[in-house]
Amino acid sequence: MLRSHARLVLLGSTGSIGTQTLDVVERLRKAGHPFRVVSLAAGSNVEALAEQICAHSPEAACIASSDDAARLRERFPRLRVVHGPDGLTDLAGLEDVDLVINALVGAVGLAPTLAALRKGRTVALANKESLVVGGALVKQALAGHGGALFPLDSEHNALYQCLEAGKRSDIARLVVTASGGPFLRFTDEALARVTPEQALKHPNWSMGSRITIDSATMVNKAFEVIEAHVLFGVPYEKIDVLVHPPSIVHSMVEYNDGSVLAQLATHDMRIPIQYALTYPDRPDTQLPRLNLDSGLTLPFETLDVSRFPAFATVLQAADFGGSALAAVNAADEILISRFLAGEIPFTGISSGLRRMLDAWSEATPAGEQVTLERLLDVDRWARALAAEISV
Repeated sequence: MLRSHARLVLLGSTGSIGTQTLDVVERLRKAGHPFRVVSLAAGSNVEALAEQICAHSPEAACIASSDDAARLRERFPRLRVVHGPDGLTDLAGLEDVDLVINALVGAVGLAPTLAALRKGRTVALANKESLVVGGALVKQALAGHGGALFPLDSEHNALYQCLEAGKRSDIARLVVTASGGPFLRFTDEALARVTPEQALKHPNWSMGSRITIDSATMVNKAFEVIEAHVLFGVPYEKIDVLVHPPSIVHSMVEYNDGSVLAQLATHDMRIPIQYALTYPDRPDTQLPRLNLDSGLTLPFETLDVSRFPAFATVLQAADFGGSALAAVNAADEILISRFLAGEIPFTGISSGLRRMLDAWSEATPAGEQVTLERLLDVDRWARALAAEISV
């Protein structure tokens, strides 16, 4: 990838993954590697996007609103500026692009992933919803157009590395690790009193608000199980989650012969991001190394699913199939917003997801045809219901 993946599209450039990706690109360019960011896309942070445009001189940019797009055109008259969901799919499908990096948050990331794959592009994917909500559509696009996916998330990037050592037919199981979040030892009574400030303090990682809350409820870990299933074609019964509070082992693969391969690294997303950009090469990241001489311990424990009911709800939605995950994902976004606004308790996120799945089951006819349009319709319906649902 060091030579062929020179022209990059970065969707979600002002978020946590996006800004770290730009840092990696700059480090690699200074080391002599030929990367160029030709397009940038952001949501509502127009000032941050403007700063990135000044720093990276892309050929095109996308922002969510038409008003912000007009402001960018006035400030950068030679820059091609698009906006909204159509703008994202426009940039994802650009010609003369080597790699599309999808670091968007939410279901808005699905259509750009499909657009890029249908152009035969390689997509470095950090947008969970592309696989959680639209896994079947993504697999169809991969099969029909010759594109490829490369996982950016630390867990799936780790699995990818460990899977290089053996045949898929020799896999005994995939093990996705979980820190347990900030509330691993909380009682049910304590969970009911959790504040947004507490929930936004992840013990190991610095992430956006949604993924941080999802890590606290274990919704994120259920999403990661679904992602692993779609990415690697491994059945759910061969994918386990182990709680690993230090977050040093990012994932493991156990093979039929009893060998267990694990990927270990410090808590820095720039390591998997660089691996996705430079695969199969591994140039120096110039980042702090894992100190193996410091009395390193690697504790693991079974995930107590009864303490994280949202985890089970999400995987039940995966079992239902169809648009169930679109409904649950949309509800999750709205319920998190309501929790952060002080409208519902922390435990209301999990109970709200349960109510949403029940409502979807009652409202969805048998033989549902899953298309992008259907998923987007269910997304809108679920958001409206989640905004009013009693928890």
